[in-house]
Amino acid sequence: MREIILKHALINATLHDGKASVKPVLGKVLAEKPELKKDIKSLIKEINEVVAYVNRLSLEEQKKKLEELGVSLEKKKEEEKELPPLPNAVEGKVITAFPPEPSKYPHIGHAKSAFLNHYYARKYGGKFILRFEDSNPLKVKEGYYEAFEQGLKWLGLEWDEIDFLSDHMDEYYAITEKLLKTGKAYVCTCPAEKVRKLRREMKACEHRNQPIEKNLELWEKMVEGDLKEGEANVRLKIDMSHPNAVMRDPAIMRPLHATHVRVGDEYKVWPLYDFGTALLDAWEGVTHRIRSKEFEMRIELQNYIREVCGFKNHPTIIEIARFQIEGAISSGRVIREMMSKGELMGWDDPRLVTLVALKRRGFLPQAIKDFLLETGVSKSESIVSWEVLEKINRRYVDSIANRYFAVFEPVRIRIVNSPDVEYAEAPLHPDFPERGKRKIPVKLNEVYVEKSDFEKFEGKIVRLKDLFNVRLGLTSEYVGDEIVKEMPKIHWVSVPNVKAKVVMPDAKVVEALAEPLLEKEEVDRIVQLERNGFCRVDSKEPLTLFFTHK
Repeated sequence: MREIILKHALINATLHDGKASVKPVLGKVLAEKPELKKDIKSLIKEINEVVAYVNRLSLEEQKKKLEELGVSLEKKKEEEKELPPLPNAVEGKVITAFPPEPSKYPHIGHAKSAFLNHYYARKYGGKFILRFEDSNPLKVKEGYYEAFEQGLKWLGLEWDEIDFLSDHMDEYYAITEKLLKTGKAYVCTCPAEKVRKLRREMKACEHRNQPIEKNLELWEKMVEGDLKEGEANVRLKIDMSHPNAVMRDPAIMRPLHATHVRVGDEYKVWPLYDFGTALLDAWEGVTHRIRSKEFEMRIELQNYIREVCGFKNHPTIIEIARFQIEGAISSGRVIREMMSKGELMGWDDPRLVTLVALKRRGFLPQAIKDFLLETGVSKSESIVSWEVLEKINRRYVDSIANRYFAVFEPVRIRIVNSPDVEYAEAPLHPDFPERGKRKIPVKLNEVYVEKSDFEKFEGKIVRLKDLFNVRLGLTSEYVGDEIVKEMPKIHWVSVPNVKAKVVMPDAKVVEALAEPLLEKEEVDRIVQLERNGFCRVDSKEPLTLFFTHK
């Protein structure tokens, strides 16, 4: 029997980063040997001992012992999905890029793009580039660059190379001037509304066929800063009657007069999106881009840009749908507006799906990556419920979170006719007895239970978890110690206790009374408030927790 338990404990541990849990091991053992149910208490005791032993081993030692037992195990977790093969991929030659604009903090949508591009680069032994497309000096900020770098590091998405569009400005200027000199581009000084109207009507403006010398003269004025935003644009000369509207002489460079956080005031003209991203793909040698399908109509233009600039190779584009988490705020514009009105705590407000917000709430990086795998590479738009992410995260936090009692909306009761007791004992984690027990102080005339429990069970016999049974009332009478399966079990605290603030997912703050040992947990630790949910310890003075999920 012990060898069977050891086998399943080792398998469970190696599938979960070296930490086995009692419940899944019990399920696997009983599935293999259902006759062991007849002595379930002895079996659970044995499993506890084996799991404790296995969890003291390193991951490598666990794998070695599995081999000694003759068990071969797939490296991937049982629940992990395999993404489809990458089209046109050559082992060792794949180069992908994640190209954010550093104009806000990264959210889970950014994480999906980064994750997929990183996933395929690693799958094929290639290169993953973190590229900042920082072509709008009005929007980019130093803190946003840092937020993306820290977010990717937190997710474990290490890049092989980092690149900045702003480092290539001289190259953009040189190529633009060449396009003007060869008559493949022109400087248009039409107002924006006139340009939009003519493009709808598929008609050219008077600047399309002006002399090359005039274009170069206007370009020089743009570069010197004499023409400002809205007064001129460099446009590619393609086809004003093209069925794809983006091909109707698109603007590729425009004046923007603002101090750039990286290059200062040196440049007065900046590339627009298609020109900027298409040339970076060429310069970096990007072979594959996984990006949202909203850019589908722009593939033709970006390929044309590369070709007209002398580049023959184009990346393979894989389009994926955007997804939303139900009720979450992700728009940078909306977030900035709400922050300016004081309606958000910051970019890590629990109502957001920014990576810093998810981290602060207690979602773990591996859970987020598993979630992104679950959403896959579909081209169908979807709205995903929080429950999907919470379910995945629960698999990870359940085994690491120590258990504590914390009472929301406390009702004070006193207990009579009970044996004298100074404290109750409860495990820090029921599946990991080796972590030890916690002592919960008991003062019989000052015990606190939750208001909802009191209203539901007043007058009924309940078990105060890990203590004894009482008939619940403002004066509660002790009625014995026997654990009865059907009896309601409620949590409680007594004195001394600690006050804790719990920041809920809607950003409302709930005050609670908690057992004093909770105060010893370190900042960033995930804990479980029994019968309420998982939380992350955010600060110690005052003791503040961020509620993760049930």
